[in-house]
Amino acid sequence: MAKSPNPRNNSWLYWSAETWAILALRLFLSLLFITACLGKFISDGSFAFSNYYESTIPHLIASFDGTILPRFLVAPYVYCLAYIQLLLGLALLLGIKTKYTLALFAAMFVSLAFGKMCQGDQQVVNNFGVYLLVNSAALYFVRHNKLELVR
Repeated sequence: MAKSPNPRNNSWLYWSAETWAILALRLFLSLLFITACLGKFISDGSFAFSNYYESTIPHLIASFDGTILPRFLVAPYVYCLAYIQLLLGLALLLGIKTKYTLALFAAMFVSLAFGKMCQGDQQVVNNFGVYLLVNSAALYFVRHNKLELVR
């Protein structure tokens, strides 16, 4: 005998705590990446692509001088960083392949933390560690995700 569908299961009012948790974690992480991306294009209160290419990129590349990372590895990463952050942030916000997007988030956090380890910025490394824990919690709750654009 088949169970009749419970109308309460489809209402957001009756979502589980895990479903609300993944929604909150997705919102937090996606907004973190989107605002980090947009911040790279702002300089002196103005938003422009030229700010990214003329100010942010040279500053980020120069910050790795004297570290174990050579410029030929840092430069392509820095040029792509803002766009990858925007794409991943939007993908997570919209719920596009959430599990895989969160896995890419974890890889980004590890790579960003490694860069800061090379620079010796322990406080920022610790922050990325916390973000990685938040990301891991989101991966744990991803099976409870109800709002996905592309599953």
